[in-house]
Amino acid sequence: MTIHRPMTLYDVAGGADRITAMTTEFNERAVVDPLLSPLFTNGDADHAKYLAGWFSVIFGGPQEYLTERGSLRFVIWKHVSMHITDAQRARWVNLMRDAAARVQIDERFLAPFDRFIDTVSRDVQANSHVPKEELRARLGIKDQGPGVQSQP
Repeated sequence: MTIHRPMTLYDVAGGADRITAMTTEFNERAVVDPLLSPLFTNGDADHAKYLAGWFSVIFGGPQEYLTERGSLRFVIWKHVSMHITDAQRARWVNLMRDAAARVQIDERFLAPFDRFIDTVSRDVQANSHVPKEELRARLGIKDQGPGVQSQP
């Protein structure tokens, strides 16, 4: 007997290959974009990989990102004190949309993805303006190790 699980947005997108292609495409453009490159100056060489892992978790795919990074709160913490502008947020959204189109992600994925990146980019932008210690307290962070660690 074969048990079938419901299709997730991760599956609709095309799985790891398509999502990784999308985040790689995005990252290659973002690091040289005049508006976004300042946000990537001290970035991680594996940013595209981590972004793909984060999307995987969010859209119902493999959860390895959580093992490596510790929590989805890590994404919020990585943007602390960046002071992301409205123009930078909009450019990030547009480059991400363009990357999805360039790698030909299934069109059924695009509408929910579009709504998600718009919402999450607004949240990340808002949190990028919160003072570091206030954000640390909000997130319950006790250290800045490889992942966000929660308070005991």
